[in-house]
Amino acid sequence: MPVELPRPLQTSSLREQQLLFANHLRNPVRHEPPPGIDERRLAVYRELFFNNISNLLATGFPVLRSILPDTQWQALVRDFYTEHRCETPLFPFVAGEFASYLQHERAQADDLPFLAELAWYEWSEIALRHADDGDSDGEMAGPVGDKPRLSPLCWPLAFRFPVHRIGADYQPAEPPAQPTCLLVYRDAAQAVRFIESNPATFRLLALLADDALPDMAAVTAQLAAELQHPQPQALRALVQDTVAQLQSAGVLRVS
Repeated sequence: MPVELPRPLQTSSLREQQLLFANHLRNPVRHEPPPGIDERRLAVYRELFFNNISNLLATGFPVLRSILPDTQWQALVRDFYTEHRCETPLFPFVAGEFASYLQHERAQADDLPFLAELAWYEWSEIALRHADDGDSDGEMAGPVGDKPRLSPLCWPLAFRFPVHRIGADYQPAEPPAQPTCLLVYRDAAQAVRFIESNPATFRLLALLADDALPDMAAVTAQLAAELQHPQPQALRALVQDTVAQLQSAGVLRVS
């Protein structure tokens, strides 16, 4: 007597089952599991999926993880896991989705005031580590009088809080009067580093990118006018010194 084989699930039915399963894993309180699955197996999957995401984010955000108690960290990851829909299939870039979620989607009054900024700072290290080199093999030095350009592997980042100093022993409740300006960059040895900067240097970098200013003399003159600097000669020397230091670090490159 021939054995009757089970019929394969229809595509729509399979997708329906997958969505039911995924929704339940994300939020078992809100979504019932697919019928016919043993609860003990479901519990294993729920724990496995959540722990994978939690461990992945803990690796990407070591400072943030270190200053949050376990219960707060797990609640934060749970909210992200439940509410956000990741678009990237690449594990390293889930950290970017987490940082974006904290900055644009999450609104919790009892969160640390620097939470989103700290996450964005930590994410920038991951992002730069995986950034495209572009033309990073180009010449790294040259006469200071040439107008250089900002390396594509250097990102000027401004924060309300001094995120590079936050840790177990320093967690400010209010931002200081002056913003924190950081140049986060990847050096020739592929290590991600940062330089603490200031708004004037950030403006200098923006002027260097302005095609309407053809050379360093025009850049310096524009900066002096904007700052209303009382000693243009002193500013010119300061700009030359700053540009030389940034070129030496690989932050600026000759055009």
